[in-house]
Amino acid sequence: MIDVNDGTAMLMGATMDSLRANSVLKNLHTLHIRMKQHSKNAKYLSEKLFEFGIDVRYAGLKTHPHYELMNKMMRKEFGYGGMIIINVGTFKNASRLMEEMQNEKVGYLAVSLGYFKTLFSCPSTSTSSEVKDEDKEKMGLTDGLVRFSVGLDNDIELTFKRILKCLKKIKLI
Repeated sequence: MIDVNDGTAMLMGATMDSLRANSVLKNLHTLHIRMKQHSKNAKYLSEKLFEFGIDVRYAGLKTHPHYELMNKMMRKEFGYGGMIIINVGTFKNASRLMEEMQNEKVGYLAVSLGYFKTLFSCPSTSTSSEVKDEDKEKMGLTDGLVRFSVGLDNDIELTFKRILKCLKKIKLI
């Protein structure tokens, strides 16, 4: 059970190989810079999407139910984080949008959160697919939600234009 090479400890992540450990240690030195850009980009996208009438949820928007709480808890220099959720109504819309965004090079359809490029997924059918339907309903976790882990794009305006193009193509705006 505790064999670090092929036992439960290895499978559960209690240990990591030396290459991964070195990579984590090395990348910690630039984490603060990456988090600032991650947050800056997410705030920009959420505000622009909101302006276009998209149902967007982001802790940095005053419309977010926990905006005030976030302001009390956060370190202002790092912003509100890089996670955005938009509601496009249906799973069909969400799937089409994510496919278009991947084709337009906005980012990648993936359930991970830790990458330098923008990642997006539909949480109700991926990371939260095991949640009971009645619990999803209570949480507001509908099939039309698209979660973004916003990347470190240097030209976030171009990223927004690409997202806008995708939203228009599938007639969501």
